[in-house]
Amino acid sequence: MKVHPGRLKWIAARMGWIIGAVVLVLLIWGGVRYRQQSRVPRVYIQIADDAQGNAFVDSNDVRDILVKTFGHFVEGQTLEKIDVAAIESALEQDLFIEEADVYVDAMANVNISIQQRLPILRVMDVEDETYYLDAQGRQIPFSTKYTARVLVATGDIGLYNSSFMELEDHRLRHTFILAQAILEDPLLSKQIEQIHINRLGDALLVPKVGNHKIYFGAPLERTAEKLDELKIFYKEAMPYEGWEKYKLLNLAFEGQIVAKKR
Repeated sequence: MKVHPGRLKWIAARMGWIIGAVVLVLLIWGGVRYRQQSRVPRVYIQIADDAQGNAFVDSNDVRDILVKTFGHFVEGQTLEKIDVAAIESALEQDLFIEEADVYVDAMANVNISIQQRLPILRVMDVEDETYYLDAQGRQIPFSTKYTARVLVATGDIGLYNSSFMELEDHRLRHTFILAQAILEDPLLSKQIEQIHINRLGDALLVPKVGNHKIYFGAPLERTAEKLDELKIFYKEAMPYEGWEKYKLLNLAFEGQIVAKKR
């Protein structure tokens, strides 16, 4: 049976395409296999700076976490052994790390970017260990190598409970909500450095400037109103009277501040 010349050309072209596709697949497979056998020459660890300048985590901590989790560090390992998702998951299990982003670049280097968790309040209860809380109320352990310069809460606050924000009568909830209100205000966030909770659950504020104390009373009672009155006093009275004239400002009375002089 005689095959038409046009048919032969079509068959030859199809065979050429098939052979070309097979060769391309083999080349890609070979390239991928070669890359997978490549060893990681360098690991670059970048820890994002934050406005507070926190330093809970450093490069050595990242290395220690990976060695403890996988039994070895990433550097020198073949790429086929590098599980980016597993590395990210291991790092994000650390209580000081908010987020980890890991990727392999074109030179087979592994790049690790770390975002630290940001504390907003340091809690020092009379019966509990010192710890921090972040903006979501999650606990961050106290670090022996670094102390964050944040608002401090002391006194009879109560033992930490992961569900404290759901407990209406928990003093830690009251303290945390008051701390949030202070930190949201540009003036008070710079002026108030400590919240002390006494045995009755009332709050006493300690300022950074001035040698006075501020009796706040119940933390969640007229909170916004009391803080507004305190700001007015700071803006209008203090510049004229001076920061050292008073030893106590009492915010417990509605509509006024009772200022006790030295």
